[in-house]
Amino acid sequence: MSNIKAPARTRSGCQTWTINHLPDELLLEIFDSYRQGIDPCDLQWRKKHVWIYLTHVCRKWRAIVFASYSRLDLGITVGPKKPGHIKTILSGPLPIFIDYTSHRDTTGSALWRLRAILRHCHDRVREIAFEGARADFDKFLKMTQRDFPVLKSLILQFEYPYEAKLPDTFLRGPDLSDLHLRRISLRHVSLASISGFLLSATAVTDLLLHFDDSFSPSPASLLTCLQGMPCLCRLDLSMFSGSPFQPTTTPTGKDMVRLSKLAGLFYAGYGVFLENLVAGLSAPSLRDVGLEFFEDISSFVHLPRFINEIEEHYHAVHVSFEDLGFGFSLQTQLEYNSLCRPGFKLVPIFGDVPKSVIRMSGMLSTRLTTVEELRVTFIRGAHASIPWRELLQHFPSVKVFRTEGANGYYCIARALLQDHGDPDDDFSFLSALEEIELGKNPSTDESQCGRELAAFEPFVSARQQAGRPVKVFFRPIINESPVLL
Repeated sequence: MSNIKAPARTRSGCQTWTINHLPDELLLEIFDSYRQGIDPCDLQWRKKHVWIYLTHVCRKWRAIVFASYSRLDLGITVGPKKPGHIKTILSGPLPIFIDYTSHRDTTGSALWRLRAILRHCHDRVREIAFEGARADFDKFLKMTQRDFPVLKSLILQFEYPYEAKLPDTFLRGPDLSDLHLRRISLRHVSLASISGFLLSATAVTDLLLHFDDSFSPSPASLLTCLQGMPCLCRLDLSMFSGSPFQPTTTPTGKDMVRLSKLAGLFYAGYGVFLENLVAGLSAPSLRDVGLEFFEDISSFVHLPRFINEIEEHYHAVHVSFEDLGFGFSLQTQLEYNSLCRPGFKLVPIFGDVPKSVIRMSGMLSTRLTTVEELRVTFIRGAHASIPWRELLQHFPSVKVFRTEGANGYYCIARALLQDHGDPDDDFSFLSALEEIELGKNPSTDESQCGRELAAFEPFVSARQQAGRPVKVFFRPIINESPVLL
């Protein structure tokens, strides 16, 4: 940029810039980074309009901010509470975010304000979030029978299960204009009431659906809706219907719905619905998975196939045991190095824990063969009845084994010791193991630490004699060194 002054130089010859000399493009990057870091829920940036502070610094900053309102996600939030800038909203150029979720009031001035925005500013409404009872939605649907050309996000939460079909003109108008929605979240709905709407939302990238006990959507019907969403990247489903589903037949290749861009799948509910859903679904780009079930899924055949098609290679696994269940979390090397949350979670809620954990590890066996770090935690109880040796055999590449929780060490130590009962043992069990790390509770005294370390001593000695040493130590706490065997 020709109007930018040359940077000054220090005595050492280094160039220095003052903030007034930064190019507009670099300032925009700084503003956007600030936006992304200030509040992930947008409570400060959007609802409290923190971005306005940037416009008050100087004319240059103000010009950059308003010229980049799309990049910086600028807008005016309108809700039931009366704002002091309603005239500015109606006449200004900024996008509008409608949020009628925190105070469910669609009467009086709140109703007038919502009607005015939807009627006069529908071409500037970028997001709509609405929550209410049947009567509230009847009013809302009457006000949204028009085109919303820049609408990107729709969040609807019905107070009770909603059975009435969404009209074809909803958010499209009499001319049935194309929807440009990218994010859709619908809670307490039936698939029959929204299927026509979903079929018209062909550009959606993020879809959340919450079905209630009152409705039992057909997996085949949902697949029909998903088939028309080639850009879908994230699918979040909750299915708590108690109605039984019969296992489906294996579909042929031509009947499979292929979602080539689907990277995230999250599900909570009865596993048989998901089993039937993934029977007709292919997602070759899937990376983030979170599955939570409420029944035994050991007889499923389509879900294991679907999981094994995931192309990710996992570096670390966390197995967590609680009173009523357990869970598997898998991390890729990148997630592990970046300290990110695990991208794969599988959580059965009920069932026979010892049997279920073996069945689940068998289902994930192809995913577990490359794992190099295994962490086992006991949140409540040690689950001594778990066949540890059978479980650990699914981790042939593990180099580091971490464990923590009440009395869990003794169960695992006994399982490891069985490895050396046969003098002809070829050490194929956990053959890559190099370290065992024991989590130390701050209240644990040294005598207990000694007993827990002693439980692993036979295993460590046997490996040492075989020339394949394994270190066992407690996880170091602040200002302490590991206690090694």
